[in-house]
Amino acid sequence: MLPLAATGLLPFLLYAAGPGLALAAVALFLAGATGAYTLGLDAWFVAAVPDGRRGRAMTLMTAGMTTTQGIGMAGAGVAAEFASVRAVVAGTGVLGTAVLLWLVAEVRATARAAAEATEGRDAADRQMTHG
Repeated sequence: MLPLAATGLLPFLLYAAGPGLALAAVALFLAGATGAYTLGLDAWFVAAVPDGRRGRAMTLMTAGMTTTQGIGMAGAGVAAEFASVRAVVAGTGVLGTAVLLWLVAEVRATARAAAEATEGRDAADRQMTHG
C-alpha cells in the first residue's frame, strides 16, 4: 500500500515534457491505477475503529477524502488560471509526491514506535511473570 501511495502522482511528471494524447492517457491511467492503495488504507482504518463505530467512521473518512479531493481540484483550477495545464499537472506530481513521501515516513516511524512499545510491554510482562 505505501509504495502505491508514494508513487501514485509520479506519472504526472510526464506532463512537464508536454506529452501527446497517448502519453497523457498512459500517465493518467497509471496515476489512477495506483489509487488502489485506498483498499489497504480502508483495511487499516477498519482494524483501528471499534465495531460499533465503523459505519459512522467510514462515512466520515469517505466524506473527508471526497472533500479533500474536491479542494484539490478547485486548487488546480485556480492554479491553471495562472500557469499552463502542463505546469499545474506536473507541479501537482512534484508537490503531491513530496507530501506522500513525508506521510509514508511518518507512517513507518509511527509503526516502528508502536512495535517497540509493544515489545517493551511484552518484555515487562515476561519479567513480571517469570521474575
